Amino acid sequence: MARPKKVALPDAIAVMDFGGLSTRVFYQKLHKSQPNSLIMESQVGPVSQDTANAYTLPNLNSTAPENIAWVAINNDCRAVGYLAASQFNAHIGLNGLKYSSALYKALAALWAISRKLNLGHQFSIAIAVFLPPGEFNDSKQFFELLSRAAASFETPTGRFSVKLDKTQALQEGGGISIVHNSKLRAAFKTRITAFAMVGFRNASLVVAARGAVGKGKTSDLGMVRMVELVQERTSNYDIGRLAEAIAISGERYNRPYFYRIARNREEGAREREVDELIAAIKQSRSDYLRMLTHWLDEVLPPDTDEIVFCGGTAEYLKSELRSHYSRYAQSWHAGITVPPELDPNGLGHRLADAYGLFTYFKSQFQGLRHKATEPTEVDSTEESAEPSNELIESSAELVAESNTKITDKEIPPVAVVSTDVTNELDAASLLSGPYRGVVKKKEDNQSCLNGSK
Repeated sequence: MARPKKVALPDAIAVMDFGGLSTRVFYQKLHKSQPNSLIMESQVGPVSQDTANAYTLPNLNSTAPENIAWVAINNDCRAVGYLAASQFNAHIGLNGLKYSSALYKALAALWAISRKLNLGHQFSIAIAVFLPPGEFNDSKQFFELLSRAAASFETPTGRFSVKLDKTQALQEGGGISIVHNSKLRAAFKTRITAFAMVGFRNASLVVAARGAVGKGKTSDLGMVRMVELVQERTSNYDIGRLAEAIAISGERYNRPYFYRIARNREEGAREREVDELIAAIKQSRSDYLRMLTHWLDEVLPPDTDEIVFCGGTAEYLKSELRSHYSRYAQSWHAGITVPPELDPNGLGHRLADAYGLFTYFKSQFQGLRHKATEPTEVDSTEESAEPSNELIESSAELVAESNTKITDKEIPPVAVVSTDVTNELDAASLLSGPYRGVVKKKEDNQSCLNGSK
């Protein structure tokens, strides 16, 4: 007699992007819930648990959890995000390995997610994260550390025990790549595509050569290099506030954003200060662009067919990058647009990579939910899922209509060949790191970036 399969699903799923200026998180409760997002400042700083509680306990019900987050592993207590920046003078950490501070950011995000979804102190969750190519081989170690820490850690509302049900790491740009390649379909295996991710901390390049994705290259040429050049030419402004003002002001260098960080209060002196600051930004932008394009020129394969630009800094430099690489076909952020309700902070393209991965990651568990209702002759003891058709449907929803006139150079004609869904999604396995969980790879998939099958 047919009996239903026994398929265990986590209580929630989350995608975490540990950016230089902020941690971006998309998350969802798997049972009849809508996607959600949260943004945390990137600062992490040591603090005693008693001191942290003095700030958090009176405000548990009056502010969002991401604004008062701290976590403690054994006796090691860290304030995270806004609490660390506003109360404990924590600075943006850009010199160490990204995954070393990501441990505390991930735990803080787990606590915030539990509060928002009412998951309680014990729950299971599937997590996907991004790491730069230079730290990609550390993904297994990162998840081992996170799994041990999540099993027992202190928070403002007590001890938590979280089981990491499924985990996956992708190189930065992986979410963009999955969406872009799902649109190319079989043509993905005939083209040489370079994915250029330029963020605040790093600039990375991953090349997919006729379906085979190699290990990416990374540099420290994120936007922080430009901000440092501005600092050298001006007063020593706070790097985070300066970066935000530069990004928001855009190519027009709108003055109101610089008034907010100006040190002078006398009107005439403040005007002169802003004049000098804008002049320094213009010069630094030019110098930084020269360094960035020099590096990209060196690492781009000579037979590249197209470049897919992604990241907030790439968008900031869009006019210059589009002109410099006009000889290549170009795509920007795989055409992804994040729904306004999931982008209340107006981060725009800085969320595209994480949102692309979240849509793919969620589709895997939707596939599992369908399988849980299928009849079978024996109980299933193996957790497995085939890639879901819902990804292709979701990918179509991610693509926004462009108001910009598109040239043949930007999006070339692509011969789309009919193929099954599994082949369309080969990019996911190619871009992923150590994975423990539900998605079985097909035998004809290409090698993973870390060399495993």
